[in-house]
Amino acid sequence: MISLRLIVAVFGAVFLTTLIVVIALSCSGGGDDGGSDPTPTPTQAPTGSGPPEQALARYVETELGKTFFEDCSKAQPGEDAGKICSIFRGERSGQRAYVLGLVASEPSQWAILEQQGGAWKVVYAPKISFDTSGLPGVPWSLKTGVDVVVVGTAPDCLNVHTEPKLVQGNAVDCIKDGTKIKLSAGPIEADGYQWWQVEGRAGWVVADYLRYPDAAQ
Repeated sequence: MISLRLIVAVFGAVFLTTLIVVIALSCSGGGDDGGSDPTPTPTQAPTGSGPPEQALARYVETELGKTFFEDCSKAQPGEDAGKICSIFRGERSGQRAYVLGLVASEPSQWAILEQQGGAWKVVYAPKISFDTSGLPGVPWSLKTGVDVVVVGTAPDCLNVHTEPKLVQGNAVDCIKDGTKIKLSAGPIEADGYQWWQVEGRAGWVVADYLRYPDAAQ
């Protein structure tokens, strides 16, 4: 018969071998390269409650280099300082309009979004300056052949330039506030503005002071 001493010796050898294997695996990190975690950290998705807001978040993060906070009314000045937040301003003909600005600050630009190829994109993002901060209505994305109205220039008027750029002396006409005009060509981006050619006039005007008649309030 097998003696008790022999049984104890066999089980002791098996236990010791198992213990050595477990310790060796623990020290080697389970067989990987030095114990580092090979799983890449996933990229954080832009915040936003829907596809338009998610597109807006991507624009803020990639084009403006800032962290996006969707709703300015819910932002905390201390906790969210330095982030850019948005305020929804309306919807028209498949476009959505927002104003953007740093948390606890005045809006600094518009963002007009539109669906293109099944995805929302920022198609127009005019800056808001001291001169344009009080303009009425929403600066929806324009196109040739449409009628628009000149707004926010009173008591002055909107200069018509011979070329789509700011050059001293090339303003050859001036359109009074409230005048309806038709756009015949454009847009052209130059000198920080978007320019459109006016039908029946000898030149170009900046888009900042143009609104669709039904969106000029």
